Amino acid sequence: HRRQGTAGTLKNCCFSQDSLWWLLHVVHIDKTLLMTLAGPEELTIDEKIGLDPDYWLLGPQKVREPDALVRLYVVEALLLLLASGRRARETLRERRMYVIIKLADMVEENEEVSERMLECVQYLRRDEEGEEEGSSDRRAYERYARGMMASMGVKSVDADDGIKALPPSENSAADGGKVERVGDD
Repeated sequence: HRRQGTAGTLKNCCFSQDSLWWLLHVVHIDKTLLMTLAGPEELTIDEKIGLDPDYWLLGPQKVREPDALVRLYVVEALLLLLASGRRARETLRERRMYVIIKLADMVEENEEVSERMLECVQYLRRDEEGEEEGSSDRRAYERYARGMMASMGVKSVDADDGIKALPPSENSAADGGKVERVGDD
């Protein structure tokens, strides 16, 4: 019952719009929540890119939360974060939340938990209003790549010789394809 109470408390914390930035950027509540859903599945190289290594370094020793009610509270907390606004969704996309949710849903036996996971996926995979199709995924990859390059000491990157993983989005073209700062707004 202790894990259920803890998961319920974390879910209740996600209701607070005033604490959202702090929860995502200081506490990293998404990592805490997603660790309960991460399991022993082997990830591909593409799935590992941009994903916190803690999710996959334990390999087959990693055990997914066995209690369906705890998993339900965790997924509902993640839904609250996703529903709180565009910036939160962009942060969670950049942190590759989709990979963990997708893998957890593939083995989820509880129908209610699986339905909530599907709602999370819909938030994560949809394009934001007023954006071109596929722009949400592309922007998440671009932000991740720019952050990685900046962490390696690259002060600015030209669009032509920098990030080649995906074509530039309208936002990267608008800022001249330069890396000006690292981190979230």
